[in-house]
Amino acid sequence: MSDVSAAKDRRFPVGLTIATLVAFAILCGLGVWQVKRLAWKQDLLARIEALKTAPAQPLAPVLARVRRGEDVSWVRVTTDCAAPDPTRRRIDSLPLIYGVRDGDIVWRAGAICWLPRASFDVIRLDLGVVDALKGQTAPRNRQFAAPSHVTGVLVLHDQLGGWRANGETVLTRVGLSPYILMVESATPVPPGVTPAPLPAEISNRHLEYALTWFGLAVTLLFIYAAMLWRKMRS
Repeated sequence: MSDVSAAKDRRFPVGLTIATLVAFAILCGLGVWQVKRLAWKQDLLARIEALKTAPAQPLAPVLARVRRGEDVSWVRVTTDCAAPDPTRRRIDSLPLIYGVRDGDIVWRAGAICWLPRASFDVIRLDLGVVDALKGQTAPRNRQFAAPSHVTGVLVLHDQLGGWRANGETVLTRVGLSPYILMVESATPVPPGVTPAPLPAEISNRHLEYALTWFGLAVTLLFIYAAMLWRKMRS
């Protein structure tokens, strides 16, 4: 009877092997994902660095490139904002957007810029940080009008998130640009608002994360090999 028990103990652990392989594949997949994120972050940082000295381009031709499927993220542009079209449905003011900058709670002001002679009818403006609301957790909403002329950088809506205004469906119907214009300078200057178009700092630790996941995958294999060796040896 003892020989039968010993034979059972020495059987190849199929279940444990499958579980180990699944976990190994997941860990390696997470490592590969972080490597891809590293490449994306390096490209983003390179764009932002080049943006510091890039001249502003007219917005209308840049938005025409968007219609052709080009990515124009982090392109510096300049444009005039026209008066709202009275024939279009009224658009409610945009809500303040919560954010964190330099460790402080901040609220970003937004406005709608009507575009004359462009591929899209309107573009959302991020005017910057409302100075009087720094550190507040639940401020009352404030309305801001679009300046007559703005210069800034384009960022995709999906890259920022946090904006789900009641008028979003209306804006989409009237031709909302998929990009937000992060204002660097405006005429006239919105009172009480400090432009903050670029992130204060962007961390890039994806290489560390990738090495961590790959290291865990290798460690898992060593643990599995040690358990298998002990099991078969016994």
